[in-house]
Amino acid sequence: QGMPQSEEMMKNFMMGLLMPGATFSPPVSEEQKEKFAELSSKLAKVVGAAGFSFSARERLQTRMATRLDELVEVLDGNMADAEESAVVVRSLLSNVIRDPYEQKFRRINLENKKIAAKVASYPPCLAMLKSVGFGLESSGKSMIVGRDKKVVNVSPLTVARDCIDKWIDKNRHKVAADLRKRKDNEDRAKNAAAAALAGDDEEEEEEEEEEVDPNAVTLKIRVDGKKKVQELELNADDPLSMVIDGLPAAAGEDDYQITCVAKKLIVKSTDSAVLSQSLRSLGLMPTATLVVKIGTQDKTASSSSSTLKERVAAQKSLKKGSHTMQSIGVYAKDDNLKGELIDGGGGVLYEQDVTTEVG
Repeated sequence: QGMPQSEEMMKNFMMGLLMPGATFSPPVSEEQKEKFAELSSKLAKVVGAAGFSFSARERLQTRMATRLDELVEVLDGNMADAEESAVVVRSLLSNVIRDPYEQKFRRINLENKKIAAKVASYPPCLAMLKSVGFGLESSGKSMIVGRDKKVVNVSPLTVARDCIDKWIDKNRHKVAADLRKRKDNEDRAKNAAAAALAGDDEEEEEEEEEEVDPNAVTLKIRVDGKKKVQELELNADDPLSMVIDGLPAAAGEDDYQITCVAKKLIVKSTDSAVLSQSLRSLGLMPTATLVVKIGTQDKTASSSSSTLKERVAAQKSLKKGSHTMQSIGVYAKDDNLKGELIDGGGGVLYEQDVTTEVG
């Protein structure tokens, strides 16, 4: 709107700007009031910082560092709990810094559940608030800063908040370690409570230990040429011949062979001395894997016979000349005529004259 119309108008405007709640003259819109309120807050912070000396700033930083260390000692070195209390104090300071003209942020209710648990219970926290201007009211139930003042110098509060931020950042690793430890303790407590509750509701049953027979033998048997594996339960004192008696596929067979690869054992049906030995003496307990070959002699003879037949058939097929016909060029010794021998297969050769006559 250009230059102020009068000195009185300029004075009224500045009073409205510096003293929130005062009436602007001439009147301004609601939107302008919000902008002027924001500007008033910034001006108050700048003015307060200008009046807060460097030495006072250093003394406050030292006091805040000391109080934070005392808070850790009060909490028996638990950095996680100390950090939670410091965060609550920081929030209380930030409320005043954000709006130094708002009266409700300048008063702290010490009977509030969270504030009572995290701040009022620890003298170092109360000392931090007193260091920035908070005072205990006569009732002892609340603290207030800037009593009977329209605005609060937020510079001490800003310095104190910065100290808390630096302290939290410096000790973030210790805080994280204590948080993990706390969570582990809580989990252990929950598990213990759950176990106790389960013990009250249900009676613990004693599990009877299963008795194991020291003479029991479990044999896994596979018949040669088949994939199926059968289990046979025997006694350690039973002879090896019981394996054949207990195997349905070998019932009534007189020609067989028992093999155990792990024990390097090969026993044929003719080895009656070995077949009469106990499973214990042969080391086939408590468990072993056996392969039983039935009819070994017949199969061997048949295999040998079939192999011989195959060899004879292969030789005959070679003599029949199953290969392709090929021609071979030859020269006669007497007449120097050129002839051609043609292999017809089966050892038969045909002769053909291929001489080229020149006129």
